[in-house]
Amino acid sequence: MFRFFFALLACILLFLPAKTQGLFESGLNNTGKNNTSQMILSGYTRAAGYIGLNKETDPLLHSLYSETALRMKATSGARGQAFADIRFRTGAEFGKAFTEIDVREAYADLYLGKFDLRAGKQISSWGRADGFNPTDNLTPKNYFVRSSDPDDMRLGNFMLRGRLKPWSFLIIEADVVPWYIPSNYRFDLVDMPDFVTIESPTHPGYIWDKSTVAAKLDLILSAAEGSVSWFSGYDPMPVLRPGALPNPPFTDFSLSLYQVPFRQQTLGADFATIILKTGLRGEFAWKKPIVSEEPDPLLPAEEIQWVLSLDREFGPLRLIASYNGKFIPGFTPADPPAAFDPAMLADSSLWPYLGPMLTGQIGNYNRVLFDQTNEWSHTVMVRPSLTLLHETLELEVNALYNISTSEYLLYPKVTWHISDGVRAEIGYQYYEGGDYTRFNWIRKVFNGPFCEIRINF
Repeated sequence: MFRFFFALLACILLFLPAKTQGLFESGLNNTGKNNTSQMILSGYTRAAGYIGLNKETDPLLHSLYSETALRMKATSGARGQAFADIRFRTGAEFGKAFTEIDVREAYADLYLGKFDLRAGKQISSWGRADGFNPTDNLTPKNYFVRSSDPDDMRLGNFMLRGRLKPWSFLIIEADVVPWYIPSNYRFDLVDMPDFVTIESPTHPGYIWDKSTVAAKLDLILSAAEGSVSWFSGYDPMPVLRPGALPNPPFTDFSLSLYQVPFRQQTLGADFATIILKTGLRGEFAWKKPIVSEEPDPLLPAEEIQWVLSLDREFGPLRLIASYNGKFIPGFTPADPPAAFDPAMLADSSLWPYLGPMLTGQIGNYNRVLFDQTNEWSHTVMVRPSLTLLHETLELEVNALYNISTSEYLLYPKVTWHISDGVRAEIGYQYYEGGDYTRFNWIRKVFNGPFCEIRINF
């Protein structure tokens, strides 16, 4: 019932419009507010190919597809606008052909004085830091999307969002997510034991009392901006849980793992400013799963995460650098469990220990998935980019290193702006990590070169 009244509170109509002026406000303003009605069509068509290279197999075409995006924006006077982003995609990926239509976003805005209401499928990205955004919990992600644009990782979700501007420097936001959409993590592409089957994510259903709610206060000044936020609901990334265990005696042992959502709450804050011509951004988040009285060994632990990023331009050279730290207050050290061999179950004395053994295995997968294998974690990222030939050629390298787990990423890319709206890109992705790390899971899938041609219209 609380969440139902929370949604109603977000729909209260207040006063007359007020303009907000700030240094970084462009993402917060509603540019569709005007007294005329108009329709704007835009989009792009692109073709992309990704080659997989690893020691175990010959070169493999991991992804070859073409995609057309059509974006439609319609304004209706000063009272509202509608937006839709539709993607048409066809090709082959990870050994399977596909043809799909994805309505990535489709929402309507209603402007009522100082109060704006948005309803529909939308992408709401929180956080101001570069590279890492621990407060961004409303938007699920497709972690296995093949695209040179990081924004394509975000998935649309049905939401009701209200924004109130009581003063020119303050924006109050309230969000309700009544239907859970999980992030997409392709466990079927990760090395798993032969006896394990990964099932599709389960859904908690459409229930107001179990929906996700969030609120944020944005303070926007001429020299700086920042926010404090609160989130209570389902984490976009579900945890792995075992299904029913087979009964002994065991012949052909099999186990189903389910992707099950869990609830958590997050308190966050972020800021952005410019000091000595250098962009300075920061972000902080405290996350704690909502559990029953007894601890759940398969849920992620409470954690504190912080990010600091710098952004500076030196003529044609731009440098972005970020540091991401994480601390787990109740961390319990645990060695990765030994590999489970179903042949061991021929010894009936081990049958009573089957449940704890599998819980240890699955709990370790969840620790890796949520980057909680160490009490303290430190990750650094640098992304230099250089524009040449009258800004028609751009050279970029994204390098990331997790000091705590020794994982690293190298991602060089060259972009050629052939003409207005036409560009070609080539690059190489290389992930590396030791056993029981996320980069080790995905390196066979992602490592290799890619190319893309894109025409905007």
